[in-house]
Amino acid sequence: MPGIGKTTFAVRAAYRLAGYFPDGQVFLELHGHSPGQAPVDPGDALASLLLLWGVPAIGIPVGLDDRARLWREKLAGRKILLLLDDAVDDEQVRPLLPGSPGSLVLVTSRRRIESVGDACPVSLQTLPPQDAAAMFQRYTGAHRHDPRAVAELMAMCGYLPLAIALTAGRLRNHPCWTPEQLADDLGRSRNRITMLRAGNRTVAAAFDLSYRDLSPNEKRLFRRLGLHPGAQIEARAAAALDGEDREPTGEHLDALYLNHLLEEVAPGRYRLHDLTRAYSLTLSSEDGDDKAFERLLDHYLHAVRSATRFVATRGPRPEIAAQPPVGTHEFESEGEAIAWLSAERANLGACITYAAAHDHLHRAAELAVALHPYLEQHGYWHDAHRIDQAVLAAEQAAGNLTDEAATRADLGRVQSLLGDHPAAVGDLIRARDLYARSGDRLGEAAALTEIGFARMELSEYPEAIEYLTRARALYENLENPFGIAGALVSLASVQFRLGRHDAARADGERALALYVELGNRLGEALSLLCIGCTYGVCGDYASAIDIFDQVLSRSRELGDRYTEARALNNLGRMYFERGDYGMADGCYSSAQIIYSRLDSRTREAVALNNLGRLHHAGGNFRLSLMYLKRAQVLFGDDRAWQAENLNNLGGLALAWPEAGDPAELYRQALHQSRAIGIRLQEGRALEGLGRCALKAVDVADGVARLREALAVFDELKAPEAKAVRTVVASLAGA
Repeated sequence: MPGIGKTTFAVRAAYRLAGYFPDGQVFLELHGHSPGQAPVDPGDALASLLLLWGVPAIGIPVGLDDRARLWREKLAGRKILLLLDDAVDDEQVRPLLPGSPGSLVLVTSRRRIESVGDACPVSLQTLPPQDAAAMFQRYTGAHRHDPRAVAELMAMCGYLPLAIALTAGRLRNHPCWTPEQLADDLGRSRNRITMLRAGNRTVAAAFDLSYRDLSPNEKRLFRRLGLHPGAQIEARAAAALDGEDREPTGEHLDALYLNHLLEEVAPGRYRLHDLTRAYSLTLSSEDGDDKAFERLLDHYLHAVRSATRFVATRGPRPEIAAQPPVGTHEFESEGEAIAWLSAERANLGACITYAAAHDHLHRAAELAVALHPYLEQHGYWHDAHRIDQAVLAAEQAAGNLTDEAATRADLGRVQSLLGDHPAAVGDLIRARDLYARSGDRLGEAAALTEIGFARMELSEYPEAIEYLTRARALYENLENPFGIAGALVSLASVQFRLGRHDAARADGERALALYVELGNRLGEALSLLCIGCTYGVCGDYASAIDIFDQVLSRSRELGDRYTEARALNNLGRMYFERGDYGMADGCYSSAQIIYSRLDSRTREAVALNNLGRLHHAGGNFRLSLMYLKRAQVLFGDDRAWQAENLNNLGGLALAWPEAGDPAELYRQALHQSRAIGIRLQEGRALEGLGRCALKAVDVADGVARLREALAVFDELKAPEAKAVRTVVASLAGA
């Protein structure tokens, strides 16, 4: 690309190689991109070479072919190094090549020369950051600058040698300037490419010479490519941006690539260098087409909606606009769709946030809502959160209440996944109100379902049941089985947490039947998770393992890492209860890694909590305490999980006093579990207090506590009842 240092590199190489070519070294400037000078004609270049080789002017043939033949004859049997600098194309170079082996020709060009035989292309890249900083330091003299400021300045220079040299020259000639000041000036400039200058030399001028050689159509495409805010662009998107068919756009992209104004990062996928993009934007005023970015957004919206047909959701998702724009990018398979979404994720996010801030708010909102299911299912929660916040801020500034409902609903969903349930409830209630005000009953029902889910995560179980019951009723009035299934699977989760295992299984099985009929694999997986938990808590570990294995398989097929981790965590619990600690450890550890990568702090704490209990059972008390304490921190204010964690800490302290006061830990667990109605943890806390009393030789209190625990376990049909009944019976017999 312009300014990369081709000539410097080639001359350096020629000096180092000179000793291998004893018959001479020749430098010939071909002026492919020299200001105010036409490229050297190959016939004139041959005349110069022949004169240099001692051929008198009168002896130089007139025709190009005859000159080339004489040149090859003169070089026969010789070893020379010929450096042809700044070539235009292969037609300019080919007549100058020696005809016999033994010589070396180095050619520099801004254009990729494709048809010269035996050529070995070497594409020079911008400098690595450390080398760029070293070059800058060398050019500015002995004074040492702040490395962080230099690093920022080098990034502003795009690590391009020409930009670095010019910037260093300016700093060297202005002793009172600093790299910090220059970086700040470049960062605030609207036209950074023109600020990279020294004297009469500018980086922009170097790019001008390459732009000059393009055809009108290639120039137009180059100008419009700078409008794309993402890091890469594929050929279809470039065609939409340019308003052209894909085939001619592909030819123009290839021309830009051959001229080093564009990098090809994969077949059909291109990238503008940072400074090339900045230069392109300086030319956008020449275009006169203010619809280019709109065409790009329409292309992406159509493609995203086509691709996300293959992404399952657990319930209906109201779209901002039902009718998508016309487009041509269709996907025939799930694999093709997900691969495209994965490749375009960063580009789509950049386009949405840019569009929201630059008068394309409605399209930004549509695109964000369309993309959300993919980001959610594949664990890109922080991306979704960032995008939704940017769009919501723009909607609030514009007073766009219609689009705000869907944006807030998605923001609430991702806040729940990231563990910020209070914020989720606030945004979801606002979304519900907006949907209700506009008469969008489907949107209202969807928001009610999500509020119920968030309330459950806050351990507000009566409120959760109220919202979910209202959502189910709305869906029934709308005759929407998909929505009914989503409300039922969330209701099953609440019922399970409250210890109502029969009700949880019934709701889970109803949801499963609906999801199977609808062909929704994600819904099937979530329903099976609830059903498997009801089998596991009642001691039917074999059935639970079989169900969780099905969930694991479905989640991996879907690419849903969150559901995969939940399946692994539950499998770990089942293996632990069966005494297979090795399998349990593998499942828990895998789940913990996935949760950590997703930044799902509460769920990571669940896995750590289980690992703590596992290592307690294995006799690794100190490691157990480490896991349990880490889980305690991550659980934060989640009272339901804190109750289980306190019970686990109490059990560890009962066996290993260094972990704390077991009776106090169990009392805290009992208080937490009774406050929110978690019957299983209440039973575990009562059992723990009973065992503490027995250890303190207070048999009466111990038996009383154990009997209370037994009543809870019998009510829940929990397998813990068997061990407690045995202890109570033995004490009664004694």
